[in-house]
Formats: sequence, structure tokens, C-alpha cells
Amino acid sequence: MDQNGDGDYLRFYGEVGVGGHIDTNPDYNHDEFYDTKGYVDDSFATMGVTGQRKQFTYRLELDYQRRNWLGGDGEFELAIDKMYIGYAFTDQQWIEVGLTDTAFDDYDHFGDFTFNKSVETGEAGDQENTVKYQAEFDHLIFGASYTYEGEHKSGALQGDIVNGYFGWMSDFLSVVVGLEARGGSDGISKYGEQQQVGLGVRLQVMPKLALGFNGFLEDEDLATRKSGDVYLGYETFRNYGLTLTSKYDLADRWEIIASANHEEYEGWDLIGPNFDYSEQPPEYGKDRRWGSIGFNYRPAKDIVLSLEGRFGEAPEAGYAYARMYF
Repeated sequence: MDQNGDGDYLRFYGEVGVGGHIDTNPDYNHDEFYDTKGYVDDSFATMGVTGQRKQFTYRLELDYQRRNWLGGDGEFELAIDKMYIGYAFTDQQWIEVGLTDTAFDDYDHFGDFTFNKSVETGEAGDQENTVKYQAEFDHLIFGASYTYEGEHKSGALQGDIVNGYFGWMSDFLSVVVGLEARGGSDGISKYGEQQQVGLGVRLQVMPKLALGFNGFLEDEDLATRKSGDVYLGYETFRNYGLTLTSKYDLADRWEIIASANHEEYEGWDLIGPNFDYSEQPPEYGKDRRWGSIGFNYRPAKDIVLSLEGRFGEAPEAGYAYARMYF
């Protein structure tokens, strides 16, 4: 890091990770993997630069990642993940403008201790044309963002997106609530209006034992038919999921992590009014439950070796990863 006497600085950072998903489950095909096979490589690298000059901040981050999501092809792509200019009003309050995380994305998995994260909330994530405000005080945190003409990661239009969070942080109990709403695509894509609420909790019950909870509830309008290039027949689908996790510090460099998970999407309900009969009905029915247990080993503060096994109606049999930060 290069820093001058006025507090201005320039810092390069990044990470390199090698690993992936083991024995992916063909019955678990909701926006998860581009293919179901014995091993899906999920290797990843990122490099960025961040800095401050006077009260102005900036960040540019490049990701080299696999297109592993459903509908992708599993190949590597190089993408700009973040590119924004910010302004710090004080050390506790600042704004960012450009390509950045939407506010809720910063805390959408709060309370989930698993390395690979378990239940996906489906919030907006990184978006262009975003203005974000955040504040952090002794215990209170909050943030809000607005995105003009947001897009799904597939590139499909989702409309304007507003989301935010507020929370309370302490050594014993921390709680964060997130909210999101989008305006919809007005027939340009299958994505209509949406409202979502999320909750994350961390409880430090003992010096070496922490418990966590993460959950979301979503009402999402999706098109049920198409005429030419116009999407029609939007219906509201109610989805929700929750994760219970625990983390135990076995030694200075070892963590044991376990989770129990539940997901339910209305589109999976065979007897529901919005089931898509062009799809095979999921073997697990309208909901699925699974558990996991694994460990993280940190041979140094900037190296993590992670191995996790999953059981039940899980998206995969396991996950293995080695990641180094710099």
C-alpha cells in the first residue's frame, strides 16, 4: 500500500482460488450449475485497486471466473466486477456511484458461516448505474442503494432496483435486516416486479462457539408465456429459504462448521397454479432440505483451505476449495 501524510492511499489487492463442486445433483437445477457431473470446477481469481484522494474514493476490480450458473457454459470469463467513484462525508458515512454491489448484497448471507454459502437469496448483486449510501457507527449500520435499469446476471432486464439494510452489531449478538424491490421489465424479459425481505443473525454463545441464522421471503412476478418478443402473463411466485449454522473454533487455525437448510419455491409445486409443465417435476417436491458439515483450515491469515460435505436433498455431495488472498 502507498500512503502519504495527508491520509491519501493506493492499494492493490486480490485473491486466487482453486476448487469446485463434487458430484453435483441433477435434481437440484434451480439457477445453480451449468451442468451436473462428478466435478464442476469453480476456480476463481480477482485483482483490484482501491484508493482515496482527499475525500474521494475509487475502486476497480476484475474477476476471472467460471460461467457455472444454469444456462452458462462453464467456461472462464474476464469481467469488470466493480468500477466506481465514491465520496466519504466522514469516516463513518460515504457514497459510491457506478458499478458496485447493491446495498443488500453486502449482508445477504449474514449469519451463514459456511464457506460456499448455502441458501441463495436471489438479491440484485453487482449492478451498473448504481448509487449507494452506507454508514457505520459504534453498533448501528445501515445502507441504501438505487439502480437504474438493473439486469439479471444473464443480462435480462429487471427494471429499477431499490434495496437496503439496517442492523445492530455487538460482540454477543448481531442482527441485520435487508429489503429489496424492483420495478420489473414491462414485458421485455421474464422478470417482473419483486419484493424481498431478508434476516441475518449471529450469536456468540461461547468464546469458541457461534450460532447463525439467515433467511429470506420473496414475492417475484415472472412471465408464464411469450408472444413473439413480448413476455406476458406475469404471475406472482412466493419463495423462501432459511439456513441455521454453527461455527466452532477447534484450534487457532481450525474451524468446524455445520448447517441445516430449507428452500421452497412456488415454481416447484406440481399442484400449484404456476407450475411450468415444460419442465420435469423436481424429485424432491415443492421444497428441499439438506445439511452440511465441514471445516476451514487457515495455515496463515491470508490462506483458507475448505472442505464441506452435504447430505439430504443437497445441490452437491461436497465442495473443496483452496484460496489465497493478497
